[in-house]
Amino acid sequence: MQNAYFVTSSIAGGKSSFIKIVQNLGFDTLSADVIAHELLNKNANSIAKIFNNDDLIIAGKIDRKKLGAIIFNDLNAKKKLEDFLHPKIKEVILQKAQILDKKNKAFFIELPLFFENNHYHNLGKSILVYTPKEILLQRLMQRDNLDENEALKRINLQLDIEEKLKKADFVIKNTSDYENFEKNVLNFLKHTLKVMNEIL
Repeated sequence: MQNAYFVTSSIAGGKSSFIKIVQNLGFDTLSADVIAHELLNKNANSIAKIFNNDDLIIAGKIDRKKLGAIIFNDLNAKKKLEDFLHPKIKEVILQKAQILDKKNKAFFIELPLFFENNHYHNLGKSILVYTPKEILLQRLMQRDNLDENEALKRINLQLDIEEKLKKADFVIKNTSDYENFEKNVLNFLKHTLKVMNEIL
């Protein structure tokens, strides 16, 4: 797709902040996480059956904390969930992205596991929001109230940020505060992608 940009990073790296900034500027966006949450609830019974655990459902919806506790501690469980969800996520993203692509304007798709799975590589360019591992660790511990071991475990489930850096088409640094990151994003849109005129 000519106008699609896939935005990725590591956990707590700043993907959602990037998406919020471009949304506020008027760009169209999609989020794999939002789509995944919708699909989790839509398929709550099937997911409970996969894990043979009815306690995962509360008021007809998946309890994401309970599910997270399972998949972050068991690679087989994580793979089971991904095998079930990822094809469904891709189907929804493709449907929505093809509609957006026809507008002939840049749009951004937040996709945490862009480099971890190969389903999207030929569909658009990748933008990596880059944050070094030690800063990721501090942010994740603070954001999710995790101890260092638990936070590291979650970071290490994804491809190392330095490996992602080698593979990305574009890189935006997110190494200090939100204000600086916002400036980096605006500079990137104006001078690298040159797409600011598309929303005027």
